Amino acid sequence: MGTEIQVRAMYDFDGVADNGELSIRANEILTVTRQDIGDGWWEGRNVQGEVGFFPEAYVETLPSVPQPPAIPARNQSSYGSSGVGGQASSWDNSSYNQQQYPKTTYSSSYSYGQTATDGGGEQAYNFSNSQDDDGWDEDWDDDTSSNYSDRRASQQDPDELTGDGVFGLSVPNRQQPRKPSSHSQSSSADAKGSGTIRKSLNRFTVFVKSGGENYMLGSAKATVDPRDRLEVVETPDGIQWGKSPEVFSVEIKNPTKATKLKGMKSFIAYEVTPTHTNRSVTRRYKHFDWLYNRLVEKFSVIAIPPLPDKQVTGRYEEEFIQHRMAQLQLWMNRMTRHSIVSRADVFQHFLSCGDDKNTWKAGKRRAEKDNLIGGSFFLAIETPSTPLDMQDVEQQLDNFGKFVKSMDDSVKTVYNTAHDSSKKHVGPYKREFQKVGAAFNALSTSFELDNTAKSRPLTEAIAFTGRAYDEIGLLFSEQPKNDLHPFMDALHEYRGIIPTFPDILQVHKGAMGKFRECQKLQEEGKMEASEVEGVQQRLETISYATLAEMNHFHKERIGDIKVMMQNYLQQQIAFYQQVTSKLQEALIQYDNV
Repeated sequence: MGTEIQVRAMYDFDGVADNGELSIRANEILTVTRQDIGDGWWEGRNVQGEVGFFPEAYVETLPSVPQPPAIPARNQSSYGSSGVGGQASSWDNSSYNQQQYPKTTYSSSYSYGQTATDGGGEQAYNFSNSQDDDGWDEDWDDDTSSNYSDRRASQQDPDELTGDGVFGLSVPNRQQPRKPSSHSQSSSADAKGSGTIRKSLNRFTVFVKSGGENYMLGSAKATVDPRDRLEVVETPDGIQWGKSPEVFSVEIKNPTKATKLKGMKSFIAYEVTPTHTNRSVTRRYKHFDWLYNRLVEKFSVIAIPPLPDKQVTGRYEEEFIQHRMAQLQLWMNRMTRHSIVSRADVFQHFLSCGDDKNTWKAGKRRAEKDNLIGGSFFLAIETPSTPLDMQDVEQQLDNFGKFVKSMDDSVKTVYNTAHDSSKKHVGPYKREFQKVGAAFNALSTSFELDNTAKSRPLTEAIAFTGRAYDEIGLLFSEQPKNDLHPFMDALHEYRGIIPTFPDILQVHKGAMGKFRECQKLQEEGKMEASEVEGVQQRLETISYATLAEMNHFHKERIGDIKVMMQNYLQQQIAFYQQVTSKLQEALIQYDNV
């Protein structure tokens, strides 16, 4: 049975014909002819028969389509069955390097921080705009991952592209591809309507893929409704996002297991209640996943942390369900505190749309046709009139980059330490105290041989001391759920937030580079001053937005870490007070001896 390797374009790509590149449009179906071009390029053919190169990160593989089965002989009693291959991609796209952090076992039911691969036999959900909306109601598992589960598609690990999950496509050859001729570079790189400003030949930078380049070149076009205008303001505490006109919170509660297809498919549904509507809606994990992907696509300079990790086994056990709900609550709290994210139409649709299928689909279509995404998002931002000192801005961003890198390392260290301490509490610490308790119990047992009235109070006091140490051992084993596990949950959330900032900073770095390129062209007399001024104004918009997000992160970080440390120390104090109380009770027993 033969198979044909086909892919669907996820993004538009304007190829340079002189370089052998093939222009593609979102949702266009292509046939892959070669995947060993190198440096992230594949060769393919479109339906018109045109052949050329396109970036592999811009497409997703489609299930292999088998050739029709041969007509069986007449003496056969039945026809052989054949169907479309249904195995889903097994990509495990963690937004952060999970190998840097150990997996802490809470109990036998599930592991903390465990990331699961896709469930076999089910198709990953596609968030393509042209997708039939009925696909939203396809029966896919609660934990099936989407095609956009990475913060950036360009960060996929090439080693994850092997195996049957991608229908036979092997890992691309990462060797440097051939360089286009100097003539083709100069003649084909000019941006339309942007004078002599050239588009970057590197199509895979975050700056290009986020839409930042198109915005800087003035190519990003969208009509901005006055209601969609967003402010960046100057405050005594620095550049900040404008305040949201409506402050609210969201509660996630009452997880319920439900089934479909007569019990063949199971999922967990959560009750989500925002305070500004005071109306509860039901949402599954896949709805959260859809919202996350839309927010990542829309906001290129806002840190959208990933959702809680997925898990293959034990996901319907009570302890795991409660822990996942707590993590979803942390994620939702962070999103509602962000004045830009919380007012986004897609976010409000998620919170307010009822359970009517048609109403949900209509809102989903509107969200997926949003024009103010990526680079176009900057068109909606209104900034202060005060010009920025770009040298100072670059220094601030450089310092911030060093800060998040240092914080990344320190979070890893603290997390590992907390993980080790948690294991010691449920293992060695518990055993050591119970070992001491057993020794005291053995001593009291030997003293029972002297059953005189004078000796009996001492025997009973030692036995009480042994029981006290047994109970202290149990306190140690149960304590991590009160202090270390919430502590690790908070750190785990920052494990997802911190890695979003290199991409955010890269957008600004690319914008700065494009501005300097325009300045050089002006000096050479190849670009008008008015054009450079327009590029500078757009650079200032990106700069203001980046500074606002940096300051928002610092404000959140200070509040989060303060609460995290206060809770941890309060629980530690309460714990050692319990230990002290047990020892004091044991000490009192000797007053009667």
